[in-house]
Amino acid sequence: MNIQMPQLGETVTEGTISKWHKKVGETVKSGEILFEIETDKTSMEIPATADGKLSQILVAEGNTSSVGSIVAIVAMDGEDVNDVAQREAEVNDKKEVTHDEATQTETQSLKGTAEEIKNYDDKKIDLDAPDWFSVLTEVLTPDQNYNSIKIPNSEIKLTPLAKRIASNASINLDQLLDYCKSNNIKKVNRKFVENFITSQSQILSSTNKQAIDETIYNKSVALNRIRRTTAQRLSQSWSVVPQAFQAVEVNYSNLDFVRSEMKEKSLDKAFKISYLSFVARAIAIARDSYPLINSTFNEKEIVVAESLNLSIAVDLKFDGLIVPVIKGAENYKLTDLNDKINDLVQRAQNNDLDQDEHYGGTYTISNNGSMGTNITAPIVNPPQVAIMSFDGIIKKPVIIEDENGDKIGIRKMGVLGQSFDHRAFDGAYAASFLKEVKTIIEDYNWQSEI
Repeated sequence: MNIQMPQLGETVTEGTISKWHKKVGETVKSGEILFEIETDKTSMEIPATADGKLSQILVAEGNTSSVGSIVAIVAMDGEDVNDVAQREAEVNDKKEVTHDEATQTETQSLKGTAEEIKNYDDKKIDLDAPDWFSVLTEVLTPDQNYNSIKIPNSEIKLTPLAKRIASNASINLDQLLDYCKSNNIKKVNRKFVENFITSQSQILSSTNKQAIDETIYNKSVALNRIRRTTAQRLSQSWSVVPQAFQAVEVNYSNLDFVRSEMKEKSLDKAFKISYLSFVARAIAIARDSYPLINSTFNEKEIVVAESLNLSIAVDLKFDGLIVPVIKGAENYKLTDLNDKINDLVQRAQNNDLDQDEHYGGTYTISNNGSMGTNITAPIVNPPQVAIMSFDGIIKKPVIIEDENGDKIGIRKMGVLGQSFDHRAFDGAYAASFLKEVKTIIEDYNWQSEI
């Protein structure tokens, strides 16, 4: 029986075996944990689906394999381990012959295209997936058509697919056409555009690469998969998305009375409700008046999501950041939303999330309040267009206005900040949404939510 690398999400293309719970020759029972994998989204334990003996481990711990590939072989009850191994070896031999023949044919067809483009600095061109392709590329691909691209009057012709790829990658069209002219190329196909993008990324990479003084930085710390993915996603977000940041100061004093009352009425003595739950609920209410904060931008239009799928950033004890999602957050009242958040955060920290809880977020909350920060400017997580930071709440003196004039009082205050994609909406719209969230937190009838 072949054990395959499972598919853990629409955009997940590979996984890394982090641990095998069984050794070759050991008995495997259905439902027992067989191995653990780590993807760019999460870590997960994979159980056995049948009884038998572990015949072969084809992907060792620490190695990465593509989704659907065979990582191990289990001999079913009554089967001889050696017979299974021999049979699988014969099958693999046939697959390798077929694969080699197909690879040879494909390589021959690619030689002509590869010779069309001269890479800068005499570097070799990768004939497989281009360097710029990543999991993030799939996430950013529009659900509708690719963006249109206008080709000036030119003798150089681009195939329809080449136009789509060029548009989606937002490459410099004049630079592409100039390169074609200098190399006397009249027709541009998909592979040529991909190679051109690769060459440009290689030039940019070599330009931005910094030399490291090993006499100063002399200890290396390996990046886990979550850290590598986070670095990749946020680097691309920062370089592609024109981001702006705004913040407002919020008075949380009135919420203390509501929280105290909710704790008194709760039959569960361990009941807790955090400020984060109030902020999440306020965002859900304010979104009705400002729907563009719950959208995505794709050059031709702004596409608004019908449901508010709240992504909650969760720290994994400094080992990385994971952002699980509460689907349809607008449908939950305060107490229900509080239960969902508490449950989601706890399971995220215990690596016990369901597969679909990793995907589909439309708006993110980054909570640094427990760390005591005063203000945080988070980075937008594409394809979303906005992210809110929730920072520490402290007692501080404020000016209070009443019928008797101004006076100074002690209130619980904190800052809410929002980074947003300036292509999707302007500062006035973003500021109005922040103001609405602030007003809801301070003045909303929270008793109606109990």
